[in-house]
Amino acid sequence: MGQWIRAALLIAFTTGAGIFQTHTRASAADPIKIGMVQSMFRDVQPAVIYAVARPFRTLMERQTGLSGDFDICPDCVAMAKKLNDRKLEVGVLHGHEFAWIKSKYPELEPITIAQPQGGVVQAMIVVSADSEIKSPAELEGETLLIPRGSKGHVFVYLDKIRAGLPKTALKTVPKNGLTPEEALNAVSNGEHAAVIVDAANFSSYAELQPGAAKRLRILAQSERFPPSVLLTRKGALAAATLDKLRDGLTTAHKTATYKPLLMMWNLKGFDSVPGDYNAQLDLCLKNYPMPVAAAAVTKKME
Repeated sequence: MGQWIRAALLIAFTTGAGIFQTHTRASAADPIKIGMVQSMFRDVQPAVIYAVARPFRTLMERQTGLSGDFDICPDCVAMAKKLNDRKLEVGVLHGHEFAWIKSKYPELEPITIAQPQGGVVQAMIVVSADSEIKSPAELEGETLLIPRGSKGHVFVYLDKIRAGLPKTALKTVPKNGLTPEEALNAVSNGEHAAVIVDAANFSSYAELQPGAAKRLRILAQSERFPPSVLLTRKGALAAATLDKLRDGLTTAHKTATYKPLLMMWNLKGFDSVPGDYNAQLDLCLKNYPMPVAAAAVTKKME
C-alpha cells in the first residue's frame, strides 16, 4: 500500500480526536474533505483507498460527532482548484506539484510538510558497482527497474533525464512488480542492469543490507525536491484548528502509537514548514517545469 495512503490515514487518525470541533461549518453533518491526488496512488485503485479509510471515518465520527471523507483528485490542478473554490478544506500534494500550481493559486498555503527518512526527497539511478555503464544514455533496451509504489518525483526525474535520449535508451522492465528492496537486490546480484529509486529507499537499503549496498553504485541522481505538503486555502480553517492540526501532526513521531508506524511508512514525521520552503519550490519549478499537458489543463481552467 502506498506511503501516502497511510500518511493520509494518519492525518485522519491524529486529527480525529478533536481537531475539527472548532471548524466553522454550515452543518455539523457536512463531511470534512481531505483531498489527495491520484499521482500518489499509482499502484492502488481509488476504491481500495476509500475502503481502507472507512474505519478511520468511523473513528472520527465517534470522537468528534463529525464525518470525514477523502476526495481523490485526478491531478494537482484539479485539487488546487477545489481547494481554491472551498470544495476541499485540506489537501496533500507532492512538493513539485505545489511548485507547479503555486503561482496560479496564491491563496493556498502550507500547513505542514512530510519529512522522509533521511530528510531528502531525491531520485537516483543505481547500477552494479562493477558495471561499465557511465551514463544513463548507455542503458539500452528494457534495462531499468521501477519498483512498485515509486513516488511521484521519481517519475518526474525520469521524464527529465529521458529528454533528448534515443527512444531505445532507459526503457523500463515491464510489469516487474518488485519492491524497492527486491529491485535493489536484483541489481546487486546481477539480475538486472539498473533501478531508479527514491533516496530514502536507497538509504534504508544501505542501512539494512550494507554488504549488498557496497555492490551498488549511484549512476545519476536528481536535484533535491521540496518535501510533500499538507495545505489549505487561506481562511478555510479557523486559526485554532490550524494550530491543533499542526501540533497533532508535528508531534506524532514522539508518541508510542505513531513512531513505529511512521518508520514503517518511511516517514521521519511531519514538520513545520521551513523558512526557505518557497525558495525550494521556486528552484524546483526552474529545474522541473510543469509538464505541457498539465500546463494546458491549468490554462483551460483560468
